[in-house]
Amino acid sequence: MSQYKNNSFYISLLLVLSSLFITTNNVNAESSPAQELVIANTVKLLSELKAHNGDIKKDANIAFGLVEDIVLPHIDFRRIGQLVLGKYWRRANEEQRQRFSEEFKNFLVRTYVTAMVEFSDQIISHADNVSYLPFRNNDPEDVTVRMEIKLADRPPVSVHYSLYLKDSNWMIYDLSVEGISLATTYRSSFASEIRRGGLDKLINKLAARNKKAVLSRNTTETDHSVSAQ
Repeated sequence: MSQYKNNSFYISLLLVLSSLFITTNNVNAESSPAQELVIANTVKLLSELKAHNGDIKKDANIAFGLVEDIVLPHIDFRRIGQLVLGKYWRRANEEQRQRFSEEFKNFLVRTYVTAMVEFSDQIISHADNVSYLPFRNNDPEDVTVRMEIKLADRPPVSVHYSLYLKDSNWMIYDLSVEGISLATTYRSSFASEIRRGGLDKLINKLAARNKKAVLSRNTTETDHSVSAQ
């Protein structure tokens, strides 16, 4: 699983950078409700990250809480799972679909938070390096929010959020970094896993990795608590 582990960290890092570098000075006059949603929530996340930066480095659970409260309500992990699994989603039963969506969500959140904690200082100190590209309206209920991140000593990086309207709410269902889609990236690597061992084996691997990460985090927190006494 090392291939998609590396892919996930790279994509999650760029997602963190793009979302947390947003400032209100970059709002385009022709912004849409979907773009305004991305801006409002990521400005809020940046503000919370600044306020809790020191504590986050000591306790990653604070970062997980921020992501759960601010980011996750606006992401449709079931639709992402459908895109990632492709034909295997259509062949899966409902239990498999639910399990995959949940474990993949946990997997992405964990890599996202890891990137956010590790690079929080850089994020805070360069929180004005994003510019919006012209808004792209694919259709009234499916839109793309496009931006460029200016990084030191390299060309700007383009990041696109794909959102669709679900029950009157805009939901993110994909992210592209330099034209590389999160869904497409995982579809390729997960398809190889499924061909080798089946969908259940892939889900079980994701679940095992997620459980191991939680146990490791809890152990670290216990160590910190004991040393502080």
